[in-house]
Amino acid sequence: MLRALGTDEFGATAREAVLSLTDGLRRLYLFEIQGKDNAELRYWSAEPGLDELIPIYQKCYLPVDPVHEACRAAPAKSDMALQRVRPIDIAQANFRRRFFDQPGIIERVSIVQHADEGWRVMNLARHESDGCFSDREIDALVGLACLVLPMLPLARGKVATARQLSVVQLEERFAGRYPALTNRERQVCARAAIGMTVEATALDLGIAKTSVLTYRQRAYQRLSITSPFELSSLVTH
Repeated sequence: MLRALGTDEFGATAREAVLSLTDGLRRLYLFEIQGKDNAELRYWSAEPGLDELIPIYQKCYLPVDPVHEACRAAPAKSDMALQRVRPIDIAQANFRRRFFDQPGIIERVSIVQHADEGWRVMNLARHESDGCFSDREIDALVGLACLVLPMLPLARGKVATARQLSVVQLEERFAGRYPALTNRERQVCARAAIGMTVEATALDLGIAKTSVLTYRQRAYQRLSITSPFELSSLVTH
């Protein structure tokens, strides 16, 4: 974290730290908040397609997000608060449906620190396939937040997302991180990670759709995953 301080790698390094302390993560947001309708996103990592919903969240759902309750629980400078939210806790139906129920988010944890200009927040969301965060994981994440959140102002202007990665870059990441995959499995996985359909992958690689499904199924078994969302989270940062 110290080596990444003030660089474009800060958010991705924070994500790697979270993954090293937990048994799974679907989403990570690092942001600063000044009020119910004023928040600045510094870094995010999530499943493909969520970037299209971020402007909608900031315009429509930020004011009703329970994270504001966590901010109120940290009224004085340097105060910290922990909030654990499950879908049933979200009163606004559309917010719950679009950001929790449809993507299968079972729990979101917010760790908030009061600063001079407002609050700094680390949001972490877990998919139903991974279950809720354990008490051990929560303790570790609070400790990490004590390190990350004070550094967050230096990450201003350093927002990064997975959209910058090309298919070739993703293939290289699969090769470097998961050498057990065959070359064809890496090709199929890279295309699935950016949201390419089975039909489009088959046309791009010049193989049958049934072959794409076979390669993908074998890769999922090797990687112990079950969905493109999990696949993307392995290599997009």
